[in-house]
Amino acid sequence: MKQKNLITVVTDHQLTADTIAKAIGANETHEGYYFGNGYAVTWTGGEIIEATFSPMESFVLSTDMDCRLVYAHNFKFAMRDYDHLVGYKKTEQDKKQLATIKALWKMSRTVVNAMRPDISGDLDFLSLYYFIASPVNVRRAWMPILTKKAIVHAVNHGPQNRKEYEAWLSESIYNHLVDLCGNAFDCKPTPIMEEVPVKDAPKVLEELGIGCSDMPDPTDGDFTITSDRIRVYADRLPLFNLPSLLVEAVVELDFDHEKTVRIAHNLYGKKLISYPMVMQNTIPAGVWKLMRRNMETLRYNSKWGRSVKEGAPSKRHNFRSGENLYNGFGIVTTGLHPTDLNRDEERLYNLIVKRVIDAFEPTAPAKGRKPKRKKKSRHCNRKSRNHQSKG
Repeated sequence: MKQKNLITVVTDHQLTADTIAKAIGANETHEGYYFGNGYAVTWTGGEIIEATFSPMESFVLSTDMDCRLVYAHNFKFAMRDYDHLVGYKKTEQDKKQLATIKALWKMSRTVVNAMRPDISGDLDFLSLYYFIASPVNVRRAWMPILTKKAIVHAVNHGPQNRKEYEAWLSESIYNHLVDLCGNAFDCKPTPIMEEVPVKDAPKVLEELGIGCSDMPDPTDGDFTITSDRIRVYADRLPLFNLPSLLVEAVVELDFDHEKTVRIAHNLYGKKLISYPMVMQNTIPAGVWKLMRRNMETLRYNSKWGRSVKEGAPSKRHNFRSGENLYNGFGIVTTGLHPTDLNRDEERLYNLIVKRVIDAFEPTAPAKGRKPKRKKKSRHCNRKSRNHQSKG
């Protein structure tokens, strides 16, 4: 570790670190990190630093302040003691990994934040940054999909829309502080778009406390709005988000929630599905473009491939208005074919594949395509001619 001009990538879990390292050429395996091609890739093993809210007397919530400094000003940071939670001595393991991260950090000209693509990932990284207290240039690698192309672009260039990302991060941190303070500031998060099958409308309305005895049944395109959700009713099953995946996995696979989350993370780390810890189940236009190619890969799926229909994928689940990429998007496949899944991973992956195929089923037949005619074999033609000659 004599490298002085290093780029260190920090992520949450070793499986994700392994995937990132292979994509950017950090192929040397060391204890606690991967190294090579000018990069080091390491991982925290979860929420390694705990941020304890401690507002000072001079606490001010102002949109004129940099959101990261607001976070640093109002929290105290310390290594989290997991021993009493997990039932074994994890602290020693965390201390060792943290020492590795610190050493790499101090040798780096740039540290890449490759934590999970949601607000908890950003807060975990900020906690680590202020705990280490060694200023360094930071770049955010936002990676809802872990294909090689997506990883390389994210590590080298950061978020696709930096201004939109910064606005989302600022709003999210302020909302986090407002929730902790318990103050009634007019600082609400952007409502998340979620599609719900029409058949589930009565149950959803009941959960929202909306009486439907005097209301007509919702139809395709109707919606209800709460403080944090816009629920749009659809006549076709939408893409999975985390809540619907958890429910479906219980019903179809008899998986408990903990098992589903663990396996879904593994499928994400193996580059097969997008980041699964999401509430939105609509998608941005860029993801729809990827699905045009990815649906062709799903034709080779051993269980559901034959149900993939000809034509461009439906756009009915695309972002409409107000959705934000950084609030996540519906769980989709990535266009890679699985090769090393265990039985439970294969079952959950196929459950997701089935929903993706159903959600993207073309709304109209493919243009310019004629139905394929079955070719008669030469043997059949010969028999037909012989029969005619005998006649």
